[in-house]
Amino acid sequence: MTDEGRSEPPLCVDLDGTLIEGDTLRISLRYLARTAPWKLLAVPFVLLRGRPALKAWVARQHIPNPSDLIWRTEVLQFLREERGRGRQIILATAAHKSVADVVCAHLGLFDGIVATESGANVKGHRKTAQIRKSLSCNDFDYIGDSSADIPIFQVARIGYLVAPSASLSAAAKSVGRIAREFHVVRTPK
Repeated sequence: MTDEGRSEPPLCVDLDGTLIEGDTLRISLRYLARTAPWKLLAVPFVLLRGRPALKAWVARQHIPNPSDLIWRTEVLQFLREERGRGRQIILATAAHKSVADVVCAHLGLFDGIVATESGANVKGHRKTAQIRKSLSCNDFDYIGDSSADIPIFQVARIGYLVAPSASLSAAAKSVGRIAREFHVVRTPK
C-alpha cells in the first residue's frame, strides 16, 4: 500500500449499471418470471409498502449469482488498481443490502457497503447522505452511471462516469468534477 492511496478519500462505486451491466432487481424479477411466475402476483401489494420493501421481498426470493453477472471489466480493473494503492473502496448501491453482501463476498474488494435496507431507498440525495454517514466524513469520490447519480456527483470530490450518454456526461460535468469516463466493454466474469 502506498501513502498516496491512503491520503485520498474513499472511492465509492455504484453496482447496477456501473460495476455490472444491468440491474440486479430486474435480473431477479426476470428470474422469478421464468421459475415462479405466480410469485409476481405479490409484487403490486409489496410495492404498496415502498421500494425498499419491494427490494427486500425480491432479495428474499432470489439473489443473482455473481458468477452469472456481466461485470464491467475496465471498472473492476480501476478499482483493483486503486485498492492496490491503499485506497478505501466502498460499494454504494441502491440495491438491497443482501445483494450487496453477496457481491462484496464474491469480489473481495470492498471495505464497506452503503445499500438499501429498510426505510429509505438509498438513491440520489439519500445515497449521498448514507455515504457521508457511513464514512463519517464529507469527502469521497464516486463512480456512477445514471441521472440518479447527479446529486452525488454534485458533492463528490471527483466523479467517474460509466458508459454515459452525451446528455448524462454534460449534466454530470455541469455539477461536478468528472475525472474520467469509462466507455466499457462487456465481459462475463
